[in-house]
Amino acid sequence: MRIMTIMLLSFTLAMSNTAMAADKDAAAAQSAIDKAETSRKHAASVGGEWRDTGKIIKKAKAAMKEGQFDKAVKLARKAERQGSYGYEQAISQKTQKNLTTPSYLSGGAVSGSVVAGEGYITPELKGIDVIHNGKTVTITRTTDKKARIPVAFDHTARACPPFCVQPITVANNVGTIGELEVLQLLKRASHGDNSVMVVDSRTPEWVQQGTIPGSVSIPWNKISVDTQGTFAVDSETDILNDILSKDFGVRIADGKRDFRNAKTLVMFCNGSWCPQSSNNIKTLIKLGYPAYKLKWYRGGMQSWLSLGLTTVKP
Repeated sequence: MRIMTIMLLSFTLAMSNTAMAADKDAAAAQSAIDKAETSRKHAASVGGEWRDTGKIIKKAKAAMKEGQFDKAVKLARKAERQGSYGYEQAISQKTQKNLTTPSYLSGGAVSGSVVAGEGYITPELKGIDVIHNGKTVTITRTTDKKARIPVAFDHTARACPPFCVQPITVANNVGTIGELEVLQLLKRASHGDNSVMVVDSRTPEWVQQGTIPGSVSIPWNKISVDTQGTFAVDSETDILNDILSKDFGVRIADGKRDFRNAKTLVMFCNGSWCPQSSNNIKTLIKLGYPAYKLKWYRGGMQSWLSLGLTTVKP
């Protein structure tokens, strides 16, 4: 009798563990499906939904009903990736179609035959409003006839290395962009699109001299690794992971990094001769950051200032 009781208890415990495992797998499948649906809607909001994404989600739901949880998760993740790719492709295509003045940069337009005056960015664009440190800042061009490029940027003699001329393409699938595209992405970020961030990669003493309104200061040396691709001390790894998770939207669990919901980053530094932002981009790619989610404003502060665009100090 005692043996049978023990066997019954063991069987009951095993069944309970199996049920708990099934519930956990079902929850994981449902979570993956929810993320896929969110990603699909995100892509659809900009006209970038792929034709079969919805069908894949339906297959994932069907697999879940049949108890095929691993299959459901696999299908859902595929649909989620398609949503992310579709969104980025749609935004990229719109940017390419509107290189003169992106359609997203509405407001301040000049109608009819009116000729744009001083302070205009393009004939159709007077300026855009962005949020910087909780305050609204209007980015436009200076009308001060006596304005000059700050002394820190007005000389051309810079020793190489480290201040070598950077290539136009920093890495495969990383887009090199100009001021109008930066403005477009700044406006998206300032108007509730949390999937985008413009990053000033320079060190604090440079940022104190002025930065692009709407950008976020994350010094390049906080996410820089040595030549072996590692950190000297564990604390540096902790700083990196903190930036990835809290600022860039990377999920970190059990020491592994999940970049599926990572933000699109626009990175810049002092100019075409400055290696800080390009090094950070290369580092992020080595860590697994999707290259298509990285944009590089190669001209940086020197180009921004040379065009008379608005800057702010922290």
